Amino acid sequence: MGKFTDALRKAADERLHRIEKMEHHTQVRYEFVARKTVESDVDPRIVAFYDPISPVTEQYRVLRTNLLPFSPATKPLKAIAITSSTHSEGKSISAVNLAVTMAKDVDKKSVLLIDADMRRSRVGNYLGIPAHAGLAEVLAGTANVDECLLHVGVENLTVLPAGKAPLNPAELLASMKMKELVSKLKARFDFIIFDAPPIVPVTDVAIFGVHMDGVLMVVQANRTQKGVIRHACTLLKQANINLLGHILTDIRYHIPAYIYRYL
Repeated sequence: MGKFTDALRKAADERLHRIEKMEHHTQVRYEFVARKTVESDVDPRIVAFYDPISPVTEQYRVLRTNLLPFSPATKPLKAIAITSSTHSEGKSISAVNLAVTMAKDVDKKSVLLIDADMRRSRVGNYLGIPAHAGLAEVLAGTANVDECLLHVGVENLTVLPAGKAPLNPAELLASMKMKELVSKLKARFDFIIFDAPPIVPVTDVAIFGVHMDGVLMVVQANRTQKGVIRHACTLLKQANINLLGHILTDIRYHIPAYIYRYL
């Protein structure tokens, strides 16, 4: 009886080994960092810049499609903010990837990416932009907006960096100058994406979010707690801000090879 049991166990182990070996060869994993295909200072995590056929880039195309109007009668979104409930959830990377994807649209839409996170700006780092005057200086009245707009080697994409970190970012975002700036830029660009600060730690999004057509909230998988997300949504609702939806980042899973080959 012992020999029979040992034989069954051995057969089961061999079968499990064959299955694991098959899964290893027939499944692929999403890559969130691209290989640099051109010489550039753009961060490899901006996958939409380096790898336009990546499954990750395709997800940003899906997001872009969801943001566009489905009919001429639908009011188009002109300015949106991308935020998160807390820090380090991937909002800045999402904002830059979406901006690059929007700029590469076949309709050649003019896209403006604004780094509105003046406390912890990241857009310049991801795009390889050296320190430069930006939103802070424009709102403080020490620089003209045209002097601060930058082109980063992506056709149809313009960037307004955050500038030097000010002592009063909330007050600058709440100013009449901010309202006038958003209105002025809406007339110049087809689409504007703001990389906004997180919702829970600071009040910035609640202050200037009213000038946006909507807000997207980034949520990091397996990290952000449900209670924190609910609290962030409540804060947006209390400020009468239109929450368009959520972007789930840092998803780790396998997909069958036959699906991947279609992509």
